[in-house]
Parts: sequence; structure tokens; C-alpha cells
Amino acid sequence: MYVIQHALHEYKSKLFDLIYEEMSVGADHSVQLQKWLTVVKDCLEIDQAFLYFYTDSAYFLYQPHHNGGVPLTLAEATEEYILRPILIEKEDLSSIKFHFTKSDGSPLAILQVKKEDSKRWADESWLHSFWKASNQFLQHTGGIQTVLEDERRYRELFKVTEIFHSTRDVHTLLVQVIETLKQVFPIDEFRLLLSNDRHDFGELPIKSFDFERANESAMQAFVNGTIESGEEDILYAPLKGKQGIYGVLEVESASLDFTDQKIEFIRLLAYTAGSALENAKLYEQSKRLITDLQLINETSHQLNLNLRLSETVQFLKKQIKRSFQASAIGFVLLQKGEYTILDESSPVFFEEIGRSFISYVKKRIEEERDSIFLGDVGDRFEGAGAFPSIMAAPMVQNEALIGFCVVLHKEPYMFSFDMYKLLQSFIHHSTLAITNATLREKLEHMVITDHMTKLFARNYLDDEMESSMNKDELGTLLLIDIDDFKSINDNYGHQIGDEVIIEVSNLIKGIVSHHGFVARWGGEELAVYLPSLGRKEGMEIAERIIKDIPLKTDPSVTLSCGLSIWKADDDHCPKSVKELVKKADEALYLAKNNGKNQVVKDCQ
Repeated sequence: MYVIQHALHEYKSKLFDLIYEEMSVGADHSVQLQKWLTVVKDCLEIDQAFLYFYTDSAYFLYQPHHNGGVPLTLAEATEEYILRPILIEKEDLSSIKFHFTKSDGSPLAILQVKKEDSKRWADESWLHSFWKASNQFLQHTGGIQTVLEDERRYRELFKVTEIFHSTRDVHTLLVQVIETLKQVFPIDEFRLLLSNDRHDFGELPIKSFDFERANESAMQAFVNGTIESGEEDILYAPLKGKQGIYGVLEVESASLDFTDQKIEFIRLLAYTAGSALENAKLYEQSKRLITDLQLINETSHQLNLNLRLSETVQFLKKQIKRSFQASAIGFVLLQKGEYTILDESSPVFFEEIGRSFISYVKKRIEEERDSIFLGDVGDRFEGAGAFPSIMAAPMVQNEALIGFCVVLHKEPYMFSFDMYKLLQSFIHHSTLAITNATLREKLEHMVITDHMTKLFARNYLDDEMESSMNKDELGTLLLIDIDDFKSINDNYGHQIGDEVIIEVSNLIKGIVSHHGFVARWGGEELAVYLPSLGRKEGMEIAERIIKDIPLKTDPSVTLSCGLSIWKADDDHCPKSVKELVKKADEALYLAKNNGKNQVVKDCQ
């Protein structure tokens, strides 16, 4: 009896040493359990010892040297057992099972010991004392391990929190969350499901939150901001900040066990990550807003430089391409009831597929008077699949639609909502500049154009001749007068007389074409200036005018023409516009006095 009691005291002493070692140096739990099993074998003088831990309503063999292997089930726990646990179970003379419990009486583990011979076991009282000491040891070492695990986890949480507060880069933050999870739960699987995030994370277990395909538990976690259990081994924790929820952390436990401590750690990590992610996103958003404001400010400044319409649109196209990385950009203006695609638009808009996009946007904007933002229009109309991402913003001035801008991308969902709002602001600030440029060009056209004939005005032709005499080698001026025009007014009336002037103007403009400028000189007199053309070419054009006009006018009229030229290397030619006009006018006077309906060259 003394020997038995001594063995029991020695066993308890060794258990105390193991607990002390675990508490003082933080020894590995697996190593401590191995040492304990060795002590058990020595104390009970047995050949084999098997330890089974209770998890998820069943017992699984503890296999420290078989990581990743499938545990062996010893027995399933029944409700009856949980209520009234068996402490010691003798199967036969060679085997005993010790049933250990947690402090609340729920199942903890089973120790199965075996002897190869049939020597008698110690009496029941001693076995019960052995069970009690072992049960206390497992409870204590389990508690110590829980404390050590919690300490390790929260140490990692503290470290990662420091990193979270020292960086504003979203990618760095999320990578750190993954690394922390790997450190704390090395055998578990986890994924980050992020909403509204277009970062490329490569091989990391991070992907977009698919609202259409997400399971109910993940959706509940995202919507309610609470931890939710999916299948029995999956947990969903929201990445929650103060202003919103940015995704869900999905944890799949390989141990089939989510303890309260583990759930609490996951909750804290997800909350910390959510707050840090929110701060990083707000920082990115503030930088983006600053960039957007700089863009709008730069654009507004540039557009206030009184650029021509083509320069204005070209600048806008450059800014939009830089900000949105668009595949195609189109500008459409409403002019005199007709939609015109501006030349500065991307080439695709002048093809059939581009016109389909213009037609679609035009119809939507006319009906809704609102901007368009679609991630995938592939099935909306024929050819839309070539540019599935589309944004469009109307140009509205004084509540009147004056046009719209269309931005396309070859990949679906390539434009963010922030880009859409920026485009709206961008076009809103640019519309006035486009309107001003259009009105300015109309005004310029009115200043340099004769209202009735739509030919150039005399002062514009004077400027062109002045410019030509400064840069060209030679040029020819034709002064043309409609013969007997007073009789046209007397016989047909002034309205017909105006129509004759318009008809003659259009015919002359067609004959001259790209060779020069046609202007109304005054009354029934017209002028043609032919830069870089000499006397021979000028005579050919003048004679064709004299010949064709009587044949193509109704009532038929004839013309008289005076021609003069200048040459940079000829000292006898006119050296100024005034001299050139004087020579042509003298030649016209001779044509009139010599019988009309003819061309007369200057005396040179």
C-alpha cells in the first residue's frame, strides 16, 4: 500500500513539474502532452497509452506526429454521457479508459491504457485518485495553453495594429491581415471577400464580394455587421469601420472547433482590419479628391484661355484619357437640330459600331436627361460587346441640351462610381467653355463672312492678301463685276437681284475651289485671290468664270474681270495690297469700257 501511495505522490509531483515548466517557459503544449503520456506509462507500468480529445460531439485520436492526417474516431458522445459521464471504464483485464471532463463537467478527453500481460490493476480507490490528478492536470494545462495561445494571438494583434496605424496603403494592410492569420491559425483556411475593391492581389486569398452568389451567412455578416456561422466549420466576420462595412473575413477551421477565445480574436482582428481599411480608403479617397480637384482646376484654367473649339475638345480628350484610361472618347454637339460627331473624337465613333453607341446614348440622354454609367452593355444592342464599359454625360447650358460626351472601355466594369462622378463634374465645368468656343467661332465667322452670299468679307480678304505677300512668292487678284446689274434690279426686282448675286457667288466659289479665297467686294462686285498662282493660272480660272457664268445663271448675266499679279522678285509688280487692288481695279475699268463680258490683265 505504501508503495502504491508513493507512486501516486511521485506521479502528482511530476505533473506539478510539467505544469510549472509550461507556465514558466511557455513550453509547447504538444511536447508537454507527450511528456505526460510518458509519465503515465511509467506510473501505471503499461505498454501503450492513447489520448483522444473531445471535439464537435466525437472523440479524435491525438496524433502530434501526423499533422494533416485524418483523426480516428474512438466514440461518439451521447446526450446521456454528457449529463452523467463515466469516469473509469474497464473493457477487459488488459485495457482501461479514463474519461476526463472540463470544469463544467462536459467531455474533455479519454485516456486509453493497455497492458500486454494480465497483471492486476491497482484498486479502484487508487485508480480514482489517478483519474482525479490526471483530470486536474489536463484542465490546468489546457487552461495554461489557452492563456498562452491568447497571449500569442493578442501579441500578434498588437503588432498588426501598430502596422495598421503606420500605413495608409490598402494592399499592404490586407497582406498583413493574411500574414497575421497564417501566424495565429496555421492550419486554418481563410479568405478576404472585399466589396468595391479593384486591387490585383495575385495569389493571395483575396477576392471581390459577389453579392449575387454569396451564401446567406456571408451576406448576413456583411449586411448586419455581426459574426455569423455558415457551415459548421466556417465563420464569417465583417470588416467593419465607423462609416461602413468593407468586406467579410471568411475562416474555415481545420480543427472543426471555434472556441469563444478564437471567435473573439477573429472578431477583434476583423474589426481592427476594418477600421484600418476604412482609414486607408478615406486617405486614398482624399488623395483622389485632391487629384480630381487639381484636374478640374487645371482644366478650368486652361479652358479660360479662349481656345478654339478644336483646341478645347482636344484638351478635354487628353484629360479624360489621362484620368480614366479610356479606350475611346467621343464628343457630340447638337447644332441646328442635328447631332454632329466632332473630328477630335476617337476614330471608332466614325465607324458603324461607334455610331451605334452614339445612337444608344443619344436616345437615353434625350429621354432621361441624365448621365449614363453601365459596367456591361454587352447585351443592350448589336456591337456593344466590343466596349462593354460605358459612361456618358450630357452637356447642358441654360437647361438646354447642347451635346454629350461618351467614354468607352474594352473591358467590362472598368469604370468606378468615383470615375463616373468625376466625369459628370468634368463635363459640367467644361460645357461653358465648349459653348463659348462655339459662339466665338460663330461670331468670328460672322465677322469675316458676308451675311447674304456667305463669301468672305472684304476685310478678311485684305488680311489674307497681306499675309500672302509676306510669305508667298507670288499671287493673283481678280476683281469681278456683274454687267448691267442695275437692269436686273429694274426688270426683276431687288429680291431677284440678290438671288443673282448669291447664285453667281456660289458658282465662282465652285470654280475657284481650293485654289483661293472668294469674297464679296461690295454691291455686285466680287473678288478672288489666288495665293501662289501666277498670271497664266489666274487667267485660266478667270476665263472659265467669264465663260461658265452666263450659261448657268437664270436670268443669265455676264461678268467683267480685272486681273493683277504680284511677284516677290519683280520690282515692277505691286508691293502692297493697296497697289495690287489699284491695278486690278484699273483692269476691271478697261474690261467694262471695252465691251464687258471679258477679262483684262493689268499693264504688267
